[in-house]
Amino acid sequence: MNQVVPASGPVRIRLREKGQFWTPSWVADPMVRYVLAAGAQTLFDPAVGPGTFFVTARAQGFKGAFSGCELHKEALEESRLHGLNSADLADIWTGDFLSLPFRRVPGIVSNPPYIRHHRIPTSAKADIQKQVRNDLGLAIDGRAGLHVYFFIRCLQMLEKNGRLAFIVSADICEGVFAKTLWTWVTDHFCLDGVITFSPDAAPFPGIDTNAVIFLIRNEEPRDRFVWARVLKPDADSLTRLFMDLDAAQGTDSIEVNKRDISEGIATGLSRPAYKPNGNILPLKDIADVMRGIATGANDYFVMTTAQMRERKLDKSFFVRCVGRTRDCPSDRITEARLAELDEAGRPTWLLNLPDMPLDQLSNPVRRYLQIGKEQGLPDKALIKSRRTWYRMEQRKAPPLLFAYLGRRSSRFILNEAGIVPLTGFLCVYPKPDVNIYALWRVLNDAAVIEGLSRVGKSYGDGAIKVEPRSLEQLTIPCSILENLGIRVDASTSQLPLLELRQKYQVKAVRSRGSR
Repeated sequence: MNQVVPASGPVRIRLREKGQFWTPSWVADPMVRYVLAAGAQTLFDPAVGPGTFFVTARAQGFKGAFSGCELHKEALEESRLHGLNSADLADIWTGDFLSLPFRRVPGIVSNPPYIRHHRIPTSAKADIQKQVRNDLGLAIDGRAGLHVYFFIRCLQMLEKNGRLAFIVSADICEGVFAKTLWTWVTDHFCLDGVITFSPDAAPFPGIDTNAVIFLIRNEEPRDRFVWARVLKPDADSLTRLFMDLDAAQGTDSIEVNKRDISEGIATGLSRPAYKPNGNILPLKDIADVMRGIATGANDYFVMTTAQMRERKLDKSFFVRCVGRTRDCPSDRITEARLAELDEAGRPTWLLNLPDMPLDQLSNPVRRYLQIGKEQGLPDKALIKSRRTWYRMEQRKAPPLLFAYLGRRSSRFILNEAGIVPLTGFLCVYPKPDVNIYALWRVLNDAAVIEGLSRVGKSYGDGAIKVEPRSLEQLTIPCSILENLGIRVDASTSQLPLLELRQKYQVKAVRSRGSR
């Protein structure tokens, strides 16, 4: 059964809120075959939905029982339209899977709800984290989505010699909790296979997530596993792979590799194997990274020149800024570009009021702040956390910017205009004596840009999201530095200076101080 997901609108919003994206048959079929190959007579799904996996099992001739859980009754009722009957659904519990009484099952297959952490109520998230910590000693970061906890719970339920096939978002092996989680998994279970997908073979096209399938047995752990990348939809090749992983060979539709568990966890199981060729240097050795400014209400705090004039607000209360990556399509941000944006009606002025009592501010400013109060801005979550609701976070103008979420056009941007970025960018501050222009050239080298996939979270259609601490782990091949005439002490892998001032002369990037 194939699901049609609209590109926008209320139906898509409801699907996102529920995390309901059905598994296509060309993926569901081999997943079910893998799980049932061990002889399981009960097939369990913690998020049954319209019964995709159960319908697939019946089509394969499975005569056993089904068991599982589904939170939304209307989704479960849809399963009857696909051929399941009351007997098939007799052991399906309607409710929250994580509250289901614990039981052991021999075979588990699932596409759990993809609900990101910010959609999980705070109290519920705290309860789930506490339960995992008490049961397994695992400290899972609060940024883990609901699918991570479904995965952990199902592994706990898997019988000895049982099998599990899960298709989930790649962030389960790319988040800050990934090393802790997968060390526990591979210490207690046998990781048979990790199946990834190229954008051309995405199981959920048009959905902003990068899917990965995990094939796991509750047997003695092994040191190696099969890693595959599906290049184009091919149910037959995928089935052959799943049914004989030990003899797996690549085809024109599937790339196959054997990898060490330790390397896979270190690199990230969703990512191709990586072994540095020569010496490398992490970005943190030569630069610091911070996120851009979070205003809490861009429509209020960021404005155009025309809006400033209309509100009679003096320019001295503002700093220049850029909020969207599309506002800076090249690898430089200049005064000329700011003028183009302003003329096009794009806001580039950030309200940045001084730290002084309200009664010392000008009348136009006080009137504008009153409008913000009437709009309820002081009570918004992020703004409420500030000591003074209208006082903006402070950033020095970073010499370099990096797009927070790149879609095949990731780049480092030279900040010639001296702007401060909003949260669409990361701020990159080279350490003292580092030549900004030279570092900019180094970071935009194709080999360095390629390395972003090893430190960021992958999303649909090739998008990569890189957090500040992750960007600091971006590795720079020392060979690139040496090609630019930069000497590196290979014994310590430290870069004391980027001294290219004689070779690369560039006007200093204008900094407006600590505002």
